[in-house]
Amino acid sequence: IFGDMLSFTLTAFVELMDHGIVSWDTFSVAFIKKIASYVNKFAADISILQRSLAILESMVLNSHELYQKVAQEITIGQLIPHLQGTDQEIQTYTIAVINALFLKAPDDKRQEMANILAQKQLRAIILTHVIRAQRAINNEMAHQLYVLQVLTFNLLEDRMMTKMDPQDQAQRDIIFELRRIAFDAESEPNNSSGSIEKRKSMYTRDYKKLGFINHVNPAMDFTQTPPGMLALDNMLYFAKHHQDAYIRVRVLSHFTHFSFTAHTDYFIFLNHNSRKTDGILTSQRVINN
Repeated sequence: IFGDMLSFTLTAFVELMDHGIVSWDTFSVAFIKKIASYVNKFAADISILQRSLAILESMVLNSHELYQKVAQEITIGQLIPHLQGTDQEIQTYTIAVINALFLKAPDDKRQEMANILAQKQLRAIILTHVIRAQRAINNEMAHQLYVLQVLTFNLLEDRMMTKMDPQDQAQRDIIFELRRIAFDAESEPNNSSGSIEKRKSMYTRDYKKLGFINHVNPAMDFTQTPPGMLALDNMLYFAKHHQDAYIRVRVLSHFTHFSFTAHTDYFIFLNHNSRKTDGILTSQRVINN
């Protein structure tokens, strides 16, 4: 009985606030703590959990002061378990709260939050329990996943708009590492003892096989923004973490003129179409009685 009464009360509260008669800034820390506690205490009660998540999302989106208070009361770790359930509505509201916290976080906190999401394996959880679940993804869930993707990609914008400095030895060493991973296995044992001209010729040949546009000085490929240093970051990650696939693609590039650097445009397309979320508004969801 208490659960039903609480559910009806929270529903009435949400509908009252939707009319904009009362300001969100009028609510106390005690009230926020109570709503946040429902997210953990009533995890098994779908109606209470749904309404509590909806209230938290609205608090964050409608008041900077409330964002700070909610961020202190609810953690990513407390939200993650709700994504591992089977109710898509609860999953949708959970991602909506994560998005709201992400959107309202100061710039210096967003990367920190992204690191926490990575540590909690949010991507794997969403893939397993949302995208690959045995049910269709509804429009609202698709929207929330899109917003989360936009917020994540926006963190890459600085690297995307950073030009490579061809004189920076540390950055040039990354390109040398790409060549080493791709070609060391087939290099001659004593190739380092050859003349400078011979080694330069060998490096030029290797950079051409890797698909660089500028074979003599591949650093110049990353002076255009976008893609800037983001392209090099992607290539290095691919080479280090998927070495076999990287070498296969290198072979493919040699025989089909596939270009690593040209195809980083795919990543840039994603980023260009995912910029600036200040204008993104999470859509209103209808709370069923």
